[in-house]
Amino acid sequence: MPGEAHPAFTVGGLVFAGGLIGFIKSSSKGSLIGGAIIGAGFAGAGMLITKGEGFQGHALASTCALSLAGMFGRKLLKGGGMVPAIYTFIGLASLTFHGKKAVEWKE
Repeated sequence: MPGEAHPAFTVGGLVFAGGLIGFIKSSSKGSLIGGAIIGAGFAGAGMLITKGEGFQGHALASTCALSLAGMFGRKLLKGGGMVPAIYTFIGLASLTFHGKKAVEWKE
């Protein structure tokens, strides 16, 4: 269903924007590249979901969410901070939603 794609597009936009802000504030190429790759993955997942390929789209979004949560969760455990906490939460929430939807589409 197309409405199920909105969370993927939203998280993709947030991740891309965060990577861009990280690059602008601290010239971090890693933030820009990582934000672009993970953001593009979420956007691709949203497009798959919109096309009716729900399982593939939600599985891709789950993979992106797991990467996001893992990457920022590690930073959160190392030193904390608001940004890692927010992105860890976003990743885990997205993983929960898209993982559940992938299982529903698989059944």
